[in-house]
Amino acid sequence: EPYFFDYVTDQLVKQYGAATVSSGGLHVYTTINPRMQRLARKAIRDNLYYRTDPASAVIAIDPRTGAIKAMTGIIPGKANNQFNLTSQAKRQPGSTFKTIVLASAISQGMDPYSTYYTSAPFTYQPDPYEKAWVVHTYSNTYVGTISVASATWQSDNTVFAQLTLDTGPQNVADMAYKLGIRQTKLDVVPAMGLGSDAVSPLEMASAYATIAAGGMYSEPLAI
Repeated sequence: EPYFFDYVTDQLVKQYGAATVSSGGLHVYTTINPRMQRLARKAIRDNLYYRTDPASAVIAIDPRTGAIKAMTGIIPGKANNQFNLTSQAKRQPGSTFKTIVLASAISQGMDPYSTYYTSAPFTYQPDPYEKAWVVHTYSNTYVGTISVASATWQSDNTVFAQLTLDTGPQNVADMAYKLGIRQTKLDVVPAMGLGSDAVSPLEMASAYATIAAGGMYSEPLAI
């Protein structure tokens, strides 16, 4: 995997300096799992095989240690892509960011099973001279009163827009940093709760690994 090699090289340079790395003699043991790496590439190839398909990336992190077990990306039509889609490419994470909003709200004492909101088209316009933020669900269907837990299962945008505002966008940003969003400077706005900030797959994988580890953050490592 050429760009995994480049990623490892960058990490070595940060640790030991370019002169030491280029002079050779280092014995480097990576965290990558060859079988998982092959399966990650196969997962992409088996589903996105046309030249017109979007670029794709897969990264797997061991929550116990932060060890990167698989790191791959494919841009259709570019066999020798050197751009690391997992760590350099940034995309809006969409609804996957709602987990971070939920973590922030729960850390403030919110009980998702006993806290209720109204699932309905939601408009936020604190300044009448600025454009309103209008939020809909993906399917444009609404259920009325709903618990945060149920709204999470349904990924209800209107509820999470309200929850982000009540939790506080800055608190959501702080939680994102604690969990692992550390390369990106987040734009602290209400829409961030719905994934408006572009982040890297590596950052999102790290954040979810922290949650899987019961809140213990481990810096992603490749060596």
